[in-house]
Amino acid sequence: MPLSAGDKLGPYEILALIGAGGMGEVYRARDTRLSRFVAIKVSAAQFSERFEREAKAIAALNHPNICQIYDIGPNYLVIEYVDGSPVVSSDQQPLPPAVALRLAMQIAVALQAAHAKGIIHRDLKPANILATTGSVVKLLDFGLAKHSRDSDETLGEIQTVSFTQVGTILGTPSYMSPEQAEGRTADARSDIFSFGAVLYEMLSGRRAFPGSSASATMGAIIHKNPDPLDTPPALEAIVLKCLSKSPDGRFQTATDLLQALERASTGGAIIVVHGRKRHTVAVAIAVSLLVICAAGLGMYLKGSKKGGIDSIAVLPLENRSNDPEADYISDGVTESINDSLARLPSLKVIPHSVAYRYKGKAMDVQKIGEALGVQSILTGRVAQRGDNLTIGVELDDVRNGTQLWGQQYNRKLAELLAVQNDIAREVSQRLRSQLSAADQQKLKKGSTDNPEAYQFYLKGKYYTNKFTKDGFGKGLDYFNQAIASDPNYGLAYNGLAYNYINQVDWFIPPSDAGPKARDAANRALAIDDADADAHVSRAIIAQWYEWDWVAAEREFKRAIELNPSDSEAHGYYSWFLAPMGRKDEAIAEAKRSQQLDPLSSLANFIVGSALVFTRQWDPAIEQLRSAEELDPTFWFAPCFLGRAYEHKGRLPEAIAEFQRALELEKDNPEIWSDLGHAYALSGNRTKAQKVLDHLKGLSAHSYVAPFNFAVIYAGLGEKDQAIAWLNRAYADRSYYVAVYLTTDARLDSLRSDPRFAELLRRVGLPE
Repeated sequence: MPLSAGDKLGPYEILALIGAGGMGEVYRARDTRLSRFVAIKVSAAQFSERFEREAKAIAALNHPNICQIYDIGPNYLVIEYVDGSPVVSSDQQPLPPAVALRLAMQIAVALQAAHAKGIIHRDLKPANILATTGSVVKLLDFGLAKHSRDSDETLGEIQTVSFTQVGTILGTPSYMSPEQAEGRTADARSDIFSFGAVLYEMLSGRRAFPGSSASATMGAIIHKNPDPLDTPPALEAIVLKCLSKSPDGRFQTATDLLQALERASTGGAIIVVHGRKRHTVAVAIAVSLLVICAAGLGMYLKGSKKGGIDSIAVLPLENRSNDPEADYISDGVTESINDSLARLPSLKVIPHSVAYRYKGKAMDVQKIGEALGVQSILTGRVAQRGDNLTIGVELDDVRNGTQLWGQQYNRKLAELLAVQNDIAREVSQRLRSQLSAADQQKLKKGSTDNPEAYQFYLKGKYYTNKFTKDGFGKGLDYFNQAIASDPNYGLAYNGLAYNYINQVDWFIPPSDAGPKARDAANRALAIDDADADAHVSRAIIAQWYEWDWVAAEREFKRAIELNPSDSEAHGYYSWFLAPMGRKDEAIAEAKRSQQLDPLSSLANFIVGSALVFTRQWDPAIEQLRSAEELDPTFWFAPCFLGRAYEHKGRLPEAIAEFQRALELEKDNPEIWSDLGHAYALSGNRTKAQKVLDHLKGLSAHSYVAPFNFAVIYAGLGEKDQAIAWLNRAYADRSYYVAVYLTTDARLDSLRSDPRFAELLRRVGLPE
C-alpha cells in the first residue's frame, strides 16, 4: 500500500511521493534523529532480490559523485536525497560544450569508481544523473546494477524506479547498448555506450536513437548510427567512439574515457583545467595558443590584469593511476608543494587541510577561488604506470580565468622528489618573480634532497592519515625508513611524532608513545624551529604526556603565531583550554578552527566536542550531527554525539551512535568503553559486563587504556573499581587524564569522593 505524508518508517517521516514504478515507490522523507532529508525507496515484494542487490551495490561505493546509502529496512532503502535536476533539461535545450564536458567528466569519474568495485550500472540515463545547483553530478539508481563477476540475466525487464520524476516512471530503451537490447551479456563497456547516448543528448538536445516505439528505438540502436553533432570535433569523436555497436570499438574502461575527455578539453575550442576542477569555453583556438605562449614566456602573476597575486590554494592532485594506493604520491606531492609555498613571505597559502576537502570533486576553480578567498589555484593529476610517472599541473589566475603556467612531467618514479621541487620552484618564481637565495632556502628547510627518503615520507603520511591500527603501524615503518635514509629530514621527524601522538592510549601505552613522540618533535624543531606543525606536536606532548600546562600553552601560542590559519592548531588548543576550566576560551578557539575550515569534519567535530566538554548538550548534538553529515566515516563524531545523547537521557540513540562508531572502527577500545557505559546507564548490567570482559580479553594481547575500564565501572556505580582504574591511568600518564578528567560528565558520580579530588591535585588540574 502506498505511503502518505506523515507516515513513519522507523525513524523516518514520509513527506511526499517522488516517483513510482513496477519495482516500488520512492519518497522524500525526513530523518527525525538527524533532522535531514532523505530519499526512501520502498520495494515491491517480487523485486526483493534486485532490491537487495541495489543496496549492496550502493553500499560498496563511497564517492562524491554517487548517491550514498544511509540505512536499510525490511523492504526499504534510505538513500541520500539529491536536490537537483537531470543533466538533460526538460525542454531538451542543448548544453554549451564546456558545460556538457564539465558534467560528462564527473559522470565518467563516477563510472570509474563503480567499475573499479566491479559494479556495472546498466541503467545509465539522464533521469538517473542529477546535477545540483552547484553543478555537482550525482549518479543514482542502481536497481539494475550487477557485479561484473555475477552471471548475467536476460534484460527484458526495463522498468525501474527513479528519484527524479513524479508519477509512473518507466525506463526507456533509448540508452541501452546493443548487447543489452539483444539480451546479451553486458559488461562495463555497456555503461560506456549509455554514457555516449547521454552525452549526445546533452550536446544536441535530442536523443541519439529516436523511435516511435521501444522496438523501433532498439532497432535503431542495433542497426543505425546517430545524426552528426554540431559540436567541437574532439567531443563528437568521443561520443561516436562510445556509441560503437561493438564493445571492442568503444573505450575499454571509464579511465580511458576520462582521459579522452581531458585530452579533448585542451585540444582546441574547449579549455578545461586538468584535475576536473575548472571548465571554460575559449573563443577560438588562437586564445588557447596565446595562453600557451604566455606560459612559455614565463608570464608572471604580477603581470595579471588586476595587480599582483598574494594568495594561492593548492588543490589535491588527482590520482590517475590504476592503483588506489598510489594516492600516497598525489596526496603527498600536493602537501609538499603546499608546505613549500607556505614558507614564502607575504603569501597567503590555504592550509592543506582546507584545500583537501576538494579531493575527488569536480568543481569550478573560479568558484573555489571565491569560496577560499584566493587569487590563484594550482591543480593537476598524477599517473603511475610501473616505474614511469606522469605529473601534469596548471596554475590559474581565478580572477580572470586565465592559465598562467602549465607543465607535464614524464619521469621515473625515483625522480619524484625532483619533480616536486621543480613544481614548487616554478610556481614560486611566478608568484614572486626571481626568488632570493634566502627564499630558496626557505622552500627547502626541513625537507630532504634524498629521493628515497621523500618516497618513504609520503608513504608514512599516507598510511598514518588512514587513522587505523594497521595504518599507524605502516606509517611508523615508513617514517623510520625515511629518517634512516636522511637523518636530517625534519618533516619526517614531525610525521613520526604525529603518528605516535595519535596512537597514545588508543593502541600504544603512553609510556612508550609519549617519549618517542617528544623526541621526534624535538628533533624536528632542532632542524627547523619555524615549523608550526612541529610546535603543535610539541604542545600536545607537553599537555597529554608531560602534564606541563605552562609549556603546552606556550607551544600552542607559538604554533598559532607562526601559522594563524592552521585550523588544527586552534582545535587542539581548544582541547587544552577546556580541561583548564577556561570554557569560553575553549569554545572561541574551537569556533576559530571551524571558521578557518568550515567544511572540515574535524573542525566541526572540535566545536561539538568543546560543547560536550562544557555541557551544552543541545548545541553539541546539533553540531555533531553536522560533523557526521560532512564525513559519515569519521568515527570519533558519533562517540561524542552518543555522549551528548546520554546526558540528555536519550540512551537508545546513544547506544545506536556507539554501535555505528564500532562499525566504522572496531579496533578502538574507547568506543567499546562508550558502549559499555551506555549499557550500564540503561540498566543492562549483563551487556556492560560483556563489554568489560571484551576489553579485558583485548588487554591480554594489546594495550587497553585503564581509563576505558574506569568509565564503565563509573556507569555501573562501582566507585572503588572506577577510582582504582583512574589511578592506573594516572600511573600510565594517560592522555585521558589530561583531557577528560575535568571535562567528562560520565565521571560526575565520582567527583564528591575525596580520592577523586586527590587525583586532580596530583595531576595539577583545577577542581
